[in-house]
Amino acid sequence: MRLLKILLVTAFLNALVWIIIVPVWQYPDEQAHFAQVQYLAENGRTLHDSKAFDTSYEIALSEKILGTERDIGGNNKFIYHPEFKIGYSKTLTGPNEGKIANLPKSARSRFVKNEATQNPPLYYYLGSVVNKIFSFGDLFTRVYAIRVMSALIFTGTIIVAYKIGGLIFAGEILPLTLAAIIAFKPMLVFSSTGVLPDTLTNFLFSLFIFLSLKIIKFGISPSKILAVLLIIAAGAATRQNFLITLFIFPLVILHQLIFNKKSRQKVVFLIIFCGFLLYAASFFIPGMDFIHRFDFPESTSHNQSNPLFHMGFVDHFKWTLNHTFREVWPWYWGIYKWLSLPLPHIIYQIINRLTLLSLVGLIVWTVQLARRREAKKEIPLIFTVSTAVIYFMMITVFDYFFRKNNGYSFGIQGRYFFPVVIPQMAILLTGFWVLFVVILRKYARIGIFIILILVFIFNSISLFVVASSYYDTGNLQTFIREASQYKPLIFKGNIIILVIVLSFVSQLFFLFNYVRDIIKEK
Repeated sequence: MRLLKILLVTAFLNALVWIIIVPVWQYPDEQAHFAQVQYLAENGRTLHDSKAFDTSYEIALSEKILGTERDIGGNNKFIYHPEFKIGYSKTLTGPNEGKIANLPKSARSRFVKNEATQNPPLYYYLGSVVNKIFSFGDLFTRVYAIRVMSALIFTGTIIVAYKIGGLIFAGEILPLTLAAIIAFKPMLVFSSTGVLPDTLTNFLFSLFIFLSLKIIKFGISPSKILAVLLIIAAGAATRQNFLITLFIFPLVILHQLIFNKKSRQKVVFLIIFCGFLLYAASFFIPGMDFIHRFDFPESTSHNQSNPLFHMGFVDHFKWTLNHTFREVWPWYWGIYKWLSLPLPHIIYQIINRLTLLSLVGLIVWTVQLARRREAKKEIPLIFTVSTAVIYFMMITVFDYFFRKNNGYSFGIQGRYFFPVVIPQMAILLTGFWVLFVVILRKYARIGIFIILILVFIFNSISLFVVASSYYDTGNLQTFIREASQYKPLIFKGNIIILVIVLSFVSQLFFLFNYVRDIIKEK
């Protein structure tokens, strides 16, 4: 637990660096998510009239000044132009920063266009509370306050990753390594520290997986079932894709029916009870109403001549695999600046080769499992693998029906798979561990330590690439001046360097203590 506490502090400082480096409206559709937060904060409710405006003059003006205002084609100045930078002044205050910061409060409730997201309300409700607490501040203060809220939720995901690792792996090193990989996977940190609901979705989905594993390992109980149902309800009130849990949880019930012979009657009763509660909840939870409705949407387009309407599922699945390997996979590891800024190509090459090494280890693990015929002991890990597979298949099926209805793909991005990022990283870590045990034997932990160092380096390189795309990083004073502009006062000047230095030192301190514990653990 001591190392976990050090990790949490280190991870939060790293998240804070990301928050400071990334300018306003540079997280995925951040301005649209903040618009929903602001509308809820100003009106005490979400927007119900699709014809009414939902985005304030304050946001609209800031988009125009900061280069993220969309043109008629839906593009802004950053999309397809990773080299674009806004103009900077010779001081710590941006050229037009005062125009945004000094707007009257009436600019927050004067709605001038439609751009706000229409997602389920839970994350936006939490954000609206933070927005009200910091209502005395300007736009930058409120945006960055909500970003910090997202980072705090992300630290919760790191804790859950450690708990999940404890249910899957023996010892202390692998659970801690899993948590550290989650804490420093750069694209995950990026998508968990902005004003967007991904961080809450990932946290709740991780909690669902943790409770499912607890039921598998320690047995079912009414309190665990109730906790799972509450998490599903909260998740459905955060993001629609959370309902994939309804296709994963039956595996947990099936396991209990097969292996928990003493409690089969209780399991059957709880299944019926779960069904009743889910049906009742579908009348109140956004996104769950399909449970009590039996009408399904028909095609929304009249262009039935489009060949994509008639694509079969097998062809769609082949297209999905190709699209996943060519586009979604790089996005999963890091594409920034409105999907226009990739990392150096060698980074993706290294990731691909390390992934292949892990796959070799997973093949060895599968062969060992078949020879031992002790699959029951590996059920937690098998469930973890199943969770990742089911999630991928359900996203694929959703995209298939979306394509059938609209004639084009929904546009799946890498971050859409982060709700199951802990199972995914646990699978990769398993492959590395098995391979290192076979090759390095008693030095396998050193191999895991090298993987962890590579993750930390990967995070630092990603941060530097992102920072360089917005600011002049060739001169320290110029970097401080440019990075300070369009930020709240607390993140201006030498404070930026202080946070970066503290983050770097804390990472070295964690790695030192980590390797010391590796030497101690037998």
